[in-house]
Amino acid sequence: MIPYVLLMFVPLLFSFISFSAAFTEYNGKWSVRIGAKKEILDHSCLIPVFFAMFIALLALRDETIGRDLANYKSYFNYYSSVDIKEIFKEKVDILYWLLNWLVGRFTDNYQVFLAIVALITVLPMAKVYSEDRQHGFLKIVLFMNMTTFIMVFSGLRQSIAIAMGVVAYEFVKRKKPFLFLLFAAIAMGFHHTGFMILLLYPLYYITFKKRHLWFVIPGVLMVFVFNKPIFTWATNLLNSFWNGRYNVTIRDTGAYTTLFLFFLFAVFAYVLPDERKMDTETHGLRNILLAALILQCFVPVHALAMRMNYYFIIFIPLLIPKILTNVKDSMRDIAGIAKVVLVGFFVLYYIIDIYIQCQTGITALDTYPYIFYWES
Repeated sequence: MIPYVLLMFVPLLFSFISFSAAFTEYNGKWSVRIGAKKEILDHSCLIPVFFAMFIALLALRDETIGRDLANYKSYFNYYSSVDIKEIFKEKVDILYWLLNWLVGRFTDNYQVFLAIVALITVLPMAKVYSEDRQHGFLKIVLFMNMTTFIMVFSGLRQSIAIAMGVVAYEFVKRKKPFLFLLFAAIAMGFHHTGFMILLLYPLYYITFKKRHLWFVIPGVLMVFVFNKPIFTWATNLLNSFWNGRYNVTIRDTGAYTTLFLFFLFAVFAYVLPDERKMDTETHGLRNILLAALILQCFVPVHALAMRMNYYFIIFIPLLIPKILTNVKDSMRDIAGIAKVVLVGFFVLYYIIDIYIQCQTGITALDTYPYIFYWES
């Protein structure tokens, strides 16, 4: 439990430190600033330190930290040593098997492989999350409470696919469709669910404003009410393309908490901000939140919907701080209170949740308590 608590709070010590480089034509100047001024807090080292620690935890974890790591070890032992021709006989996730083979050219150490996967997975997230460092602690607290945080410890293939989706998102913002499609294809090469990334481009540029809620809210409610027949139709459609890979049995998962949370986030994202202040990225991220909310409506029907939703959930912690930055003048006091409530709630929720998991031994994807690889 302690490493996770340190992961949350140690970066907070760096929220008063800003590290920057100012280059001229002839020389470069590196500067470190310490203090509580807004320009320092808004450009602090908190987020980079958090992701550096996150990489370290992923790289140094024991093979038991992550429910699927034992299976992935057997995959690594096999694909790292086979003839490369065998790799290209695979029908899905071929880039992941190829990565195993490439790493196997210089090491058979599974721990090294986990470290490489950690770098590939987290560095794109660190870059995107570090671009805007306002409300940095809120951002990392939200990140640690999202389902994608725990999944990264276990699902290696999909974690890399999500990371490639984050890279693709960068090219969505820059309006570079070719590079966007390239990284979407790379994501699909690592995990077959990566096709969900293709939705990011249209979602980002569709305009949903407050006046459209008269259509959006009933639409979301209809999706929730008819989630079973809609999900059945969608998976049948996918099966026609993927030869039965998405053949699922509808069952009640009881997963309603996250759905309610995303609904509250959506209300938050439409009530507080001044639409005139919002830039294109804030609008785009809000659209992605709506997509995450709609997809989450299917999670009570089958866990597969959550796997599909990971590609959108990863962006939610980017949106909430932007909403706080663009609030209406009349909502500034409420926004200040909301930030304190959000930080306090999610810090307490995370700590209490992992404490209960460590005490009961019933943990999310066998992630708690943390064990370093040299401790086993």
